[in-house]
This record gives sequence, structure tokens and C-alpha cells, in this order.
Amino acid sequence: MNIQIKKSPPVLFLYLVFATLALSACTGDTTLLSGAAGQETTTTEPALIPGTTEVTPEVPTSTPIPETFGRIIFVSNRDGQMNLYMTTPDGAEVTRLTTNASEDLTPRISPDGTRIAFVSTVNNNMDIYILEIASGVITRLTEAPEKDFAPSWSPDGARIAFESFRDGNYEIYIANTDGSNPMRMTYEPTADSHPVWSPNSNEIVFASSRFGNSDLMLLDANTGAVSTLTTNPAPDNSAIWSPDGSLIAFQSFSGEYSNLCLIGRDGLSQRCLTSNAAPYGQPVWSPDGSWLASNYNQTEIHLLNIQSGEVQQVSSAGIEPRGTPIWSPEGLRLVFQAQVNGDMELISYLLPTREFTQITSAPGYDGDPVWALR
Repeated sequence: MNIQIKKSPPVLFLYLVFATLALSACTGDTTLLSGAAGQETTTTEPALIPGTTEVTPEVPTSTPIPETFGRIIFVSNRDGQMNLYMTTPDGAEVTRLTTNASEDLTPRISPDGTRIAFVSTVNNNMDIYILEIASGVITRLTEAPEKDFAPSWSPDGARIAFESFRDGNYEIYIANTDGSNPMRMTYEPTADSHPVWSPNSNEIVFASSRFGNSDLMLLDANTGAVSTLTTNPAPDNSAIWSPDGSLIAFQSFSGEYSNLCLIGRDGLSQRCLTSNAAPYGQPVWSPDGSWLASNYNQTEIHLLNIQSGEVQQVSSAGIEPRGTPIWSPEGLRLVFQAQVNGDMELISYLLPTREFTQITSAPGYDGDPVWALR
């Protein structure tokens, strides 16, 4: 079943319209965005009707909303156990990527879009593997008898940061993508976890309980130096870098609920986009770095503008979002897993038209999507 629900254009898109109108007024540009259809509209020059002195009326032409590109990698148990699959953004072509008897989870795409780091559970132990999408070749990254998980790629795709329990508590490690040269980067008796590598530097943000509750720390992957980002009295976690690497978005908890907050990579300018703790999930950045998307109460998705604080709600009857949404590369679509008719499926949301489209329709679980640019 495909879900297609059309609604009026969201404020985000109208903002783009107004911005374009303002730019046109300043520059004399006559190319405008149509707010009703989310399309670029131009007009043709009038022409004489043959045999008369009358001219044909101006005929508007429109440019469709750009198609997206790349592939969506996701986890599914449609064939009996959790494995990795790949689909085109419209769901027309689905390819199974792993056929292991083990559980394959948490796919993470390399910066160049050609490889997937993932966690596989064998004999109740988690290890990290890397799959080359084109060839299907799988390389084992870790072989410790304890859990290794939460992989995160370096910007050049040469190394992986990950969380390991091999020393009796959770610590941050780094290894080359062929598994060589594993290095322990943190040495605390308390847990250091969830490393996330900056998109353009050798800095890794991670969560640490060394001050009594979860705070955000910054690790220099070259020198091993660690600095403190947050020391809030309540837990901070779920950190994620902005596309330009200048800001970090995160959840700051108050009881079981959280606010969505920002902090500079230098530890300055900390502020929250929300004023009251609420059932938010992990935030994710739009490709242009101007919006955050977050699951809200497993019932809808909220979009938050990091400058104005404006909040938009994405929801529809019969669609129950789960997990963390992802943005398409051009920033016009969100994809997320949702409970639909008793199954977990992937849903696409087109921002300009507010349409929901069901991407997958297999019985069971389809979830944990990530976007590969190729």
C-alpha cells in the first residue's frame, strides 16, 4: 500500500518563496517560485498569431520539484533475521546487501558513499564490519571478545571511531578501515561512549559519565587530547555535528524528557532551541545546516529552525514515526520508519507538497535508514 496525502505547503517552503521574492526584488530577477505548487515558474515571450496582429498570451512554464538521488540503506528482517538492504528512494528497486545468519544493525555510510560500516552480532558478541557496496566484499574491523559498536567514519574515510567494552568498561577506540592499528583513545574508569567524528576535522564528540552523569566531550583524534563541552547537571547525549562542523546539536535531559540544544565546537554559545523538555528523539541536521529534525513522542516529527526557533510539525493520521529521521541530500525530503498497519515500514515526506509516500511494504521490520549519496 502506498500512502499519499497532500496538504498545503509548509512554512519552511513558504519561507523559501518569500526569500526568493525578496531576492528577485533586489536583483531584478523575474524567475519566481510558485508557492502553490512548489515549482519554478517562468513566462515565454509573446508571439504573433499567424495572419493577424494579435499576440498569443504568455504561457507559464514550470520546473518540477527536483528528483532526489542516491540510495537508502536500511535494516530489515523480511528474510528471517536482521540484515542490510538497499533501496532506490522511490522503493522501486530493493537489494539485499548482507545474507549473514547473524543480526546486522546500525549501518553507517562512508563519506564517499561507497562503503557501509555496520555492527553484526555473532555468538552474543558485537563486532564491526565494513561492506563495499559495489563488490559486496565484507571486511571485519574488530575481533575483540567483548562488544565493539557505534562506528563513525573519519572525514577521509580512512579510519573508524567506535565504542568498545574490551577493557571492562566503555571506551573510545580508533582503527584503520582494514582493522589495523587499533588505538584506545580514552582511559576513564567510567563510561565513554557514542563517538561521532566531525565531518571536516580530526575532532570526535562523545558522551562521558566521568563527571557523574552524561556530558559531552571533545577528543582530538591525532593527539588524544580531551576537552569538556558540557557540564550540565542533567545528562547530555545524542550529539551530532552540523554539516560545516561548527556546531553540535544534542539532547539535554530533564528527567525522562529532553530539550534540543546547540553548542559551538569551541564549547561556547550553548543554547537550546526548545524551552521546555519534551519527548524528543535524537536531532538530525538538514544538509544546509539551517534546520533540525527530531522524532517527537513517536507520533510526529518536528522541524526546528536554528535561527528563528520556528517549529513545524510533520504528522498524518495512520502514520506513527519511530526512530530517527534522515534528510535527503537535496534537503527536500525526510525518510523515517513508521508503524503502518502493524508493520514497520519506511516512509518518505516531501516538504514542498507535504506528501507522504510509503517506500517499503514487506511484512516485519524495515528501519534504521541512512542515505548513501551514490
